[in-house]
Amino acid sequence: MALGSEINANQYRAVHLAARYDDEREWFHAGLATPAVGISRQLHIHTSTAREWIRVGHSLRWLPHIDHAFATNQISYAKARILTRWADDTNEQDLLDLATTRSADRLTTAIARQLDHTDPDDDARDRRLHDQRSLTTYTDGDGMTIIRIALPPSIAKPLLAAIDETVRRIANTPIAADPATAEPDDDVNNPPADAPQPHSPTTGKPDSDVNNPPADAPDIRAALGELRQRWQPTETDDWSFPTIAQQRADALTALYLTLPIQLTTELVIHIRADGNTFDDGTPLTTNAITRQLDTTFIRLLIHDAERNPIDATNKRRHPTTRQKRLTLEKHHHQCVDCHTTHLLELDHNPPYAQTRHTITTQLQPRCTPCHRARHRYTSQSTDRVRD
Repeated sequence: MALGSEINANQYRAVHLAARYDDEREWFHAGLATPAVGISRQLHIHTSTAREWIRVGHSLRWLPHIDHAFATNQISYAKARILTRWADDTNEQDLLDLATTRSADRLTTAIARQLDHTDPDDDARDRRLHDQRSLTTYTDGDGMTIIRIALPPSIAKPLLAAIDETVRRIANTPIAADPATAEPDDDVNNPPADAPQPHSPTTGKPDSDVNNPPADAPDIRAALGELRQRWQPTETDDWSFPTIAQQRADALTALYLTLPIQLTTELVIHIRADGNTFDDGTPLTTNAITRQLDTTFIRLLIHDAERNPIDATNKRRHPTTRQKRLTLEKHHHQCVDCHTTHLLELDHNPPYAQTRHTITTQLQPRCTPCHRARHRYTSQSTDRVRD
């Protein structure tokens, strides 16, 4: 903790000194193109890093509340970087209040929702988001191609949902010499009681191609089994799963380049008096929702007076959709261990084998790696007790 405070204090000094170096124009008299070049040469850091220090240092001069919070270690440099991009004299305190209650990972989403009403109307916001779309690539030092895509949330969220659903399908494909004939696991054969039937992503109607693929269709199950085998080479090595980022990279490749997979995905949209959002808080215009109505299978969830989905005790192994919504809302749609918002699963705590029922007070959201790691630790602890 002391080391973190010291690093934060030094970072505060660094950004202010960087802005001062820019003002004094010593870099100009030295024949340099920009002050960032001079800082990067002196400190052996990347020019973009030096440029960011200068920007933050200049911004803090006009944001006294954020500057004080940074100086007194109430917020980190990571949060100061985010706040100085969006704060001005009219919203500085409001955004600073958000920073004190959100992690740096979730701060930008909270700011986006806070500033959602700054556009005059939905049309103006849609145009602004559309104009900011981009796709850039570059080659990293190890030869990997790095892709950065910026898309409006109404387009990006369905793409991400398709990728994560592909990850789920791969993870639920049994490991066997012949994946096409292996016994599927419970998550595939026994979905939640109120789970929707597969529907076409274009018509919103039951899709016969999903339930009854053509006779000449490729063996998708076998291909998914091969991917699953690469994720976990042997049955005895039960915890060698790749990271979430690696799983999503494999799913993206399979979905868009390798396999003709047909998916049914679900996106949860909260429509409230203070605006529309996805379940992670990302704001969404009413226009974007309206454009999806003709091609979407819609399911409504009834909420109670406190805006929570209605709870119910469930003796099935798998939670109902309402229970999922309530549990995710309670834990802010993030893993209780690592706080990621991707590939979340509901974990019984205590285990279902002990209680034989599923209620929301005994459910916790965990991402796939944390979920498996927890059960691995529990399994190892049980083995030690038996020994």
